[in-house]
Amino acid sequence: MINIFFLLILFASLLGRIKFPGINIGIHYLLLPAFSFGVISLSLKSIPEVVKKHKVILISITLMYLWMWLSSLMSQFPNIAITYSIKYSIYYILFFAFLVLTFNNTNLTFYYRCILYLLQIIAVLGFLEVLLPNHWIFKLLKFPSFYPEIGSIMQNPNQFGVILAIGLCLSLILEKQNKISKIELYVSELIFIISLALSASGNGWLTFMLGMFLLLIYKIISFRKMIYLTSFLFLCIVTIPVSTQKIGLADSKIFPLINVFSENSNLVNPNKKMFNTIIRTSLSRFEIWQAAINETIKNPLTGIGIGVFPEQIGVKVWGHKGYHAHNIFLNVLAEQGIPGLLLFTNFLVKITLKLKYANSLVTVPMIMFLASQMPDFFAEDYIFTTIEFYFIAAGINSRKDFVMQLKPEIIQNFQKSYD
Repeated sequence: MINIFFLLILFASLLGRIKFPGINIGIHYLLLPAFSFGVISLSLKSIPEVVKKHKVILISITLMYLWMWLSSLMSQFPNIAITYSIKYSIYYILFFAFLVLTFNNTNLTFYYRCILYLLQIIAVLGFLEVLLPNHWIFKLLKFPSFYPEIGSIMQNPNQFGVILAIGLCLSLILEKQNKISKIELYVSELIFIISLALSASGNGWLTFMLGMFLLLIYKIISFRKMIYLTSFLFLCIVTIPVSTQKIGLADSKIFPLINVFSENSNLVNPNKKMFNTIIRTSLSRFEIWQAAINETIKNPLTGIGIGVFPEQIGVKVWGHKGYHAHNIFLNVLAEQGIPGLLLFTNFLVKITLKLKYANSLVTVPMIMFLASQMPDFFAEDYIFTTIEFYFIAAGINSRKDFVMQLKPEIIQNFQKSYD
């Protein structure tokens, strides 16, 4: 039954666009905590032990959330800040549910496979969106985007690209640990890389490169494999119009390569719009980072309140609502002040100290999740953050006895990675 609640949590995270009839409340705001409580209710006997074992972690995240609420109550925009505080408090319940779920559970293969399959579905939906952009499922589930790129059913093409890069690395690790078949891996490589190129997400491409580097260090892939996957992604990028525009080759006579085979390039750029290249997008980040620093100087103690930046400050820079500070630390600093940043950093340190016995199945995705939010901030995307919180909980619960149950060749690779 607890596995069913886990699947329901993943499913609920996809429903960010669906509202309850008659009220303007997203259905996922109620379903995610409801299913999380379902997990918790089935694990009541282990809760005292979980609390005792992870007391420091739970105190750290509790203080972080209490300060979030305090800074929201003291915000100049309390309605916005309190609304976002309620939204983000769902993660607190979700995190505890995952912490209970992965506690004393030495066989988490089912959960990792479920996450992988979910990411494969998202990747396929992204590809289908290119072919059928006006299909009813995208009108129902897709968030409005200010970009011409695809975004599948996630909030933004950047989240979409990043989560696919993480999914690709996850599939490579699972195959290395004999938890998925070679065929499943080949399917993952194909759909993840093609859809990653279609996303035109510079952040997703950088996260992909980071993942390849980490897998090489952990000896999950060989140097030859890394070159193969990187070359395949590059080939896809220079073949597709939307990606060649992103890297500044819109006026090239050679690229995109698809023009060699077909004049109907609308299939891979249905919006027919020009958009910022990676260079222009990178430069614009300096403007919004400066805006975050300016707001911190004005409100160094309590910040401007959670959620206020995308609603009020980001609009001045980008011209649209919904733009965070494009850096997780600057966003926390601007919205919750210096104490909020210190509490958040403390939480990250506590997590890191718990990863002594974590293997690459946990550490690689966690590093990629955090690194991808150096030039972005994805907390509002419930698919992204739900999966991220699962990996954090699994990492915290990593134990020496779990490592010893792995196959000998995996143990050897694990030990070598820490030598």
